[in-house]
Amino acid sequence: MKWMARFSTRIQNQVSLFYTLFFSFIAIILLLVSINTWSYSFFRDRIKDEIIVNSGLNLNTTFANYEKHIKLIRSIMVGYLFSNETEILKNGNPLSNYDIVIKTQTNLQYSLNNSLLYLDNILYYFKDSQFVIEKDGTRNASTMFNKFYAQSAYTVDFWNKEVASSQSFKIYPSAVFSSVTAFEHKPIGSLMPIMIKSAYDTNFAFIVFMKSAKVFEAFHQAQPESSLLIVDGNQNVVFSSVPAELPEEIRGITGSGYRLVKNTYYFYHTSTETGLTYIEIVSDKGLTQQIHRLNLNMLALIILSLLISLAVSYLIAKRFHNPLANMLRSMESYNPISMQGNKNSRIKEFNMLHNTLNDLSRSNQEFHQDIRSKNTLLQQFAYMTRLKKFGGNVSQLQTSIDANKPYKLVLIQIDFNDRFLAEITNAQMRTFNTYKELINAHFASLYTDSVTFQLEKDQILSILFIENETDDEHADGVETLVRMLETDSLYCNFTIAPSQVHKHSSDFVETYHNALDLIKQRRLGEGVQIITEWLPQPSLMIPTPAEESELSANLHAGSDSVTIPLAFKLLDQLDKAGALAYQFQDFTKDVVNKTLKSMYAQNISIHAFADKGSPYDHLKACHTLEQYKNFMHWFLTRSAAAIKEKKSETDIMTKFVMEYVESNFGADLSLDAISAKLGITGPYLSTYFKEKTGTNFSDYIFTVRMNKSIEMLRDTDMKVQEIASLVGYFTAASFNRVFKRHTGVTPSEFRRLNSK
Repeated sequence: MKWMARFSTRIQNQVSLFYTLFFSFIAIILLLVSINTWSYSFFRDRIKDEIIVNSGLNLNTTFANYEKHIKLIRSIMVGYLFSNETEILKNGNPLSNYDIVIKTQTNLQYSLNNSLLYLDNILYYFKDSQFVIEKDGTRNASTMFNKFYAQSAYTVDFWNKEVASSQSFKIYPSAVFSSVTAFEHKPIGSLMPIMIKSAYDTNFAFIVFMKSAKVFEAFHQAQPESSLLIVDGNQNVVFSSVPAELPEEIRGITGSGYRLVKNTYYFYHTSTETGLTYIEIVSDKGLTQQIHRLNLNMLALIILSLLISLAVSYLIAKRFHNPLANMLRSMESYNPISMQGNKNSRIKEFNMLHNTLNDLSRSNQEFHQDIRSKNTLLQQFAYMTRLKKFGGNVSQLQTSIDANKPYKLVLIQIDFNDRFLAEITNAQMRTFNTYKELINAHFASLYTDSVTFQLEKDQILSILFIENETDDEHADGVETLVRMLETDSLYCNFTIAPSQVHKHSSDFVETYHNALDLIKQRRLGEGVQIITEWLPQPSLMIPTPAEESELSANLHAGSDSVTIPLAFKLLDQLDKAGALAYQFQDFTKDVVNKTLKSMYAQNISIHAFADKGSPYDHLKACHTLEQYKNFMHWFLTRSAAAIKEKKSETDIMTKFVMEYVESNFGADLSLDAISAKLGITGPYLSTYFKEKTGTNFSDYIFTVRMNKSIEMLRDTDMKVQEIASLVGYFTAASFNRVFKRHTGVTPSEFRRLNSK
C-alpha cells in the first residue's frame, strides 16, 4: 500500500507526458474493444441469415457459370453444325472426302486444345454408316462406344435412338467412362455427354464429352458440409458432386430460392434455357460449424488485438516521450529562463515547448515568409516550363517540382448537329476556337495557372490547379460552364467529363484516359451532358446470333419489310438495356457495313446514297433514338430498292451464274465448266454475261473471290494458305500476287491493318 500511495502522490504532483499518452491509449483501446464486442453480440444472430444469403448467392454464381459455359459450347457446336465441311460430310460418303476429314480433325484438335472449354472429345456421329470422326482419327461406332468410350448406359443402340429423335440439343447424366482395349483397361473420368444436331436430321449428330468434374471444380465454390446436384426437366440427376438423394419435398421443384427439410438447406435455381435445375445441399451442421469457427476467430482476434495494442501503445508513448525529454533537457541547459514561462497545461513538457516555440516563432517569422514567397514563384515557373514541353513530349509533365500541387482535368467533347451544319456552313473550326477561348476565359477567372487547349479535332482539355486539395472553393465552376453552354445546345452537343482532384503529376496520363472513358459514357440525347462517374456496362448480346443471321439474310435479299422492323426492334432493345451512345453508333455502323458489303457482293453501285452524301456522315449526326430510326428507315429503304432493282434486271441465266459462283467460289469456275452446266458454249456465255451485267465473266469471278477472301481475313483467324485454298488458289504465292494487285497490300498486311 505504501508504494501505491507514493505512486499516486507522484502522479498528482507531476504529470509526465509518457503516463498521459499511455493511459489515454489504454482508455481508447478498452473503448474500442467494448464497442467491437457489443457490435459482434448484436449482429451475431444475423450472421446465420447472412450465411444463408451467401449460400444462395454462391449457387447463383454456379448457375451463371454453368449456363454461360453450356451456351458457349452450344454456340461453338452450332457453328460446326452449319459449316461447309459438315455439310459436305453429311451429304456424301465421309470416307470419300478424306481431305475434309483431315481438316475436320484439325479443327477439332484446335478447339479441344482450349483448356477453358473443359472438353475431352467431340464426335462426328453418322448413324446410318456407323462412322465416327474424333480428335485422334476415325472409328467404327461399335469400336468407339465399346472400347474407347465404354459406358454401360451409353451404348451404340442408345446413341442410335437419340440421334433418331427430334431433339436438337440435349444434356445427359454424367457417368464414368473407360477405355477398354486388348492392352489396357483404364478409366477416362467422369464425363457429361451433350448431343447437338438438327431437329430434322435423323442420321447425323455431334456428341460432346464435357469433363464434369473439372467443370465442377472451376465453376462451383464448395462450402463445408455441402454438395451440388444438377437435375433435368425429367428429374434425372445430370451431375452430383457426392452421392445424394432428393427428398419428396424437393422433387419437381422449379424457380429459385431455398427450403429447409430435416435440418438440411436446399438452395435451387432453374434455367429457362436449358431446363436444368441446380440444387446446392447445405447441412445445418455446416452452418453451425461456421458460426462456431467465427466465434472462436472473433475471440482470438480481440485478445490478440488487445495485446498488440497495449504493446504498441507502450512503445509509442515511450518513443514519443524520450526524444522530447532529451530535447527539453538540452533547451533548459541552453536557456533556462525560457523554460520558466506561464503554465497553461497540466503537462510540464508542453509548457516548456510553448515558451520555446514562441521565441522561435517571433525570431524567424520574416525568414519563413520570404521562403514561402520564393517557393511559390519557383512552383509557378515549374508549371510554365512543363506546359511549354507538354505539346512535344507528354512525359515531361512528370516533374518533381509540382508533384505536390493538386489538380484536376475537365475534358469537353463538342459535336455539331444537323441544325448547325445547315445554318452555319464552313465555320466549324472558327466556332470550335471560339468555344475554346470561352472555356479558357471561364476557368482562368476561377483557377490560377489554369491551362486550356485543343486536344483532338473535337475535344478540349482544361488543367485546373487547385490551391487546397480538401476544399475546392470553385467546385461549382463546371456547373456554371454547363449553364453557359446550354444556350448553344440547339446547335452543338457537349459532353463534359471532370476528373477528381489528383495530387501527383505522375497520375496525369491515367487521369486523362479515365476522362476519355467518361466521355464514352454519354447517353443518347442532344444538348449538354456532364459525366462524373464511370459506370460499368453489361455486355449486350444485341443482336442475338439468330437475329444477326436473319438480318444478314434479309439485307442480302433486299427485304426492307423485314429489315426495317427488325432494326427498329434492335434499337429499342439497346435503348431499353441502357446502351451508351457509342454502342448505338457501333451497332448502326455494323448494319451499314453489312448492307454495303452485300451490295458490293451483288455488283450493285452505291449511287443510291450519292444525293445525300455518305451514309457514314449521316450516321455521325444521329444523337437520339428517333434520329437513328429515321436514318435506318432511309438507308435500308434505299439499299433494298437498289438490290431489288438489280435483281429485276438479272435474268434466269445470269442469276444462275451469280448464285453458282457465290456458292462455289472455291471450286472450278472456268468458263467452259459453267457453260457446260447451262448447255451452251463458253464464248456465248461470256458475251451474254457481259451484255447483261456490264462486267466481264472473269472479272466477276475474281471480284467475288477477292471479296470472300477479304471477309475471311477480317473476320476469321484462318491462315492465309487456308483462305487461298478456299477461294480457289492452289498456292499462297499466286493468291498473294492477285490479292495485292486487287487491294494494294498483301493478305498479311491487310489483316494487320484491319486488326488495328
